[in-house]
Amino acid sequence: MSCNNPLAVLTWALMLFAMAAGETALAAKGGGPKGRLSANQFISMQPFNVPMMPRNNVKQQFTLMISLELYDEDDRDYVKSRLTMIRSRTYDLLFRLIAYRTQEPLVPSTGLLKKKLLEIATNAVGRDKIASIVVQQVYHGRTP
Repeated sequence: MSCNNPLAVLTWALMLFAMAAGETALAAKGGGPKGRLSANQFISMQPFNVPMMPRNNVKQQFTLMISLELYDEDDRDYVKSRLTMIRSRTYDLLFRLIAYRTQEPLVPSTGLLKKKLLEIATNAVGRDKIASIVVQQVYHGRTP
């Protein structure tokens, strides 16, 4: 190939660009080492809202938003079928830990909540289905 021929240089540059674009598309599909995670690998749950004991005549609530990370996307339907049980047991836990607490700290640590919620989820669906609990938001404040 001669560098004097602009058409050859342009063709060569287009081929390199096409090869790089193909590798980027493969990585985006999860084929590469830095590929994105599949959206089907996570199940986002509806927020948990727990009323708290009033403090100085101020009504407060605790809000928790979580997602379940799955080991295998193929288990998604089974885990979704067990969400009602997971929600019920999570509300039981949150009411025991938060609703009637009057001493500081009013809300347990996020690490403790994640540990307890992972136990609830794995007991409901099996240890081989849930990889982790992702806490998306924790909010403690006035009731709207």
